[in-house]
Amino acid sequence: MRAARAMADKHDLEIVGFERDGIDVHIVGEIASALDDLLTRYPIRLGGIEISERRDAATMTGRPSDETTLWIILDRADLSQPPAPTTTRSRWRWPGRRFAERAIRTAVVREYARALDHAGGLRARDQAWQTLLTESLRGGRSTYSLLDPAQALVEGFTEVELRGKRASSTAKLLHDALTKAASWPSVIPSDQGPTADAESGDNRKAV
Repeated sequence: MRAARAMADKHDLEIVGFERDGIDVHIVGEIASALDDLLTRYPIRLGGIEISERRDAATMTGRPSDETTLWIILDRADLSQPPAPTTTRSRWRWPGRRFAERAIRTAVVREYARALDHAGGLRARDQAWQTLLTESLRGGRSTYSLLDPAQALVEGFTEVELRGKRASSTAKLLHDALTKAASWPSVIPSDQGPTADAESGDNRKAV
């Protein structure tokens, strides 16, 4: 937990679920390292990070006093499973990295991409759609779906973060669109408002 607390103190974050039974200290350290790196390079106002038993049932947004604060929710199962490729280009090779590290970093990067999307008020989705449409009209064989620009942004950001210079040109354009939109003044769309839990008082919003 020391690494997680140090990262949380550095970025003024809350951390939840890191002390659950069965969560290895190595996993905690990898999450802390990955998130520290992402927050340093692509800073956004983030309220905290939680390891949940089921991300589908989790929500992702703010404290009761600030409904626009984003949270990252990690599904515990994703931290021990191999990254699930959604495109043919997702079958990446990571020389020298252990399987567990790949799974953990991929999970953190993907969730951070979703947080960036919301930090930018979902504005990057229009640019993503234009990018994918242009590639389609040029006859390019894109591995990203024109019908799902939000997921294309997540996958493009993840490809660049994991492959670096070896990432595709489309991935780099999607990555740039996402990070540039997130660097503008934060706007959380009103139609993406918080989902309140009446009993717990938890009003973090799912993204």
